Amino acid sequence: MTRRAAVAAALASLVGVVGAACGADGGSFPDASTLQLTTIGRTSGALRTVTIWYVYGDRLYVQSGKNGRTDWYRNLLKTPAVTVKIGEREMRGRATPVEDPAEAARVHELFKQKYLSARVMSWFGGGFGTGKVVAIDVQ
Repeated sequence: MTRRAAVAAALASLVGVVGAACGADGGSFPDASTLQLTTIGRTSGALRTVTIWYVYGDRLYVQSGKNGRTDWYRNLLKTPAVTVKIGEREMRGRATPVEDPAEAARVHELFKQKYLSARVMSWFGGGFGTGKVVAIDVQ
């Protein structure tokens, strides 16, 4: 078994059946502005971590700029098992790109409500708060 396959198998076994264990109101998360998202490199198989904005609606959401051409986004397309760290809480999860335009628009509004800079940039046609949306179900 290759190292990449071993890492993927280990993460997949930890993910198991993923549910909305966060609580309906998202209150189990600290009031933080960013999370650390760890993906498995699509070619290297190495763990890759980025710090990005997130929002919580009925689950965690992040968004990729550059029309989905960020490395972390392309990594999770290949291997959707991810690790999320918010504050001191670390969780395993499964990432799913949001394809429904109405759901993506709803999440973009959540970003604009949470982040002033996203809201201001949207007034001037900026891309903040309008990236490729990814839903993360965590356990």
